[in-house]
Amino acid sequence: MEMTTNKNTRIAIAGIGGIGGYIGGKLAHYYSDKEDVEIVFIARGEMADAIDQNGLNLVSKGVTYKCAPALTSDDIQQIGKVDLFIICTKNFSVAAILEKHASCLTVNTIVITTQNTVNGKETVTPHLPDGATLMEGSIYIASNIVAPGKVDHIGGPAKLFFGSDGQADSKGNKIAKIFTDAGIDATYTTDIKPVLWKKFMFVSPAAIVTAIFQTTFLGITENSEAKQLFTGLMSELMQLAKAKKIAVDENTIAININLLSNFKGEVKSSFQLDLENNKPAEIDSLVKYVIDEAKLFKVSTPYFDDSLARLIDQYDSITA
Repeated sequence: MEMTTNKNTRIAIAGIGGIGGYIGGKLAHYYSDKEDVEIVFIARGEMADAIDQNGLNLVSKGVTYKCAPALTSDDIQQIGKVDLFIICTKNFSVAAILEKHASCLTVNTIVITTQNTVNGKETVTPHLPDGATLMEGSIYIASNIVAPGKVDHIGGPAKLFFGSDGQADSKGNKIAKIFTDAGIDATYTTDIKPVLWKKFMFVSPAAIVTAIFQTTFLGITENSEAKQLFTGLMSELMQLAKAKKIAVDENTIAININLLSNFKGEVKSSFQLDLENNKPAEIDSLVKYVIDEAKLFKVSTPYFDDSLARLIDQYDSITA
């Protein structure tokens, strides 16, 4: 990667929540005493204050990491130019984040997304400066903020995939090494679209079912009606992916049901937690996008249609 004037590779993580706290925390912990990589947390409010005072405490697999970034700020003047911009906010905040921090991005900046979406390229690219590179990403993890300045990685393999479609970039492998050196299981790929859809075919149905039945990931497997809905939603997504000529594993349903069992304990989807706490939720990207896209490709989605109606009926924060 091209270096900035201070000869460091400057990495900014936008959104120090469950995912950003894990990725940023691992990076900040490892590179705190390294001269070639500088980590910046983009945060504000109680989270920024807590990190400034005591660093970020990341608990992962029984280990507590004390994570001290070079800078924690939401001030674009303080942040300055960055080489790598990792967006870990919810999908509905991505455009605003990019617009606010546009001056931090250059023609050489690489932007990595981690949102649970399959249309990130279409929605993100218009907000990037000419020459900047987008690498869409996907991470398998259950990780939440438990208090300001404290993030708990509670489940999931914590595997990060990122890359593009068919366009090899030598910087991709260099970024992967930056991640893996910091203890993050990261893979760079030039065939990212099937990877995004593979996760989406788990995340979207799991989010919907946990919210409707107010249950955990594991709880889906223990409730026949919930499991049936989970299966039906996955089936419709598989049909849509095939209609869009996305490679689909025919064993997706069995694989994803088995994956639910890997999330032990009281693990809920972030979508469900947002709805329960009356916060903005990713209803557009996880549910409405599927229904709208399916209409374009003439794919029937009775399970998604019914689920949207049930969610609107259950949660006041969701509108038609």
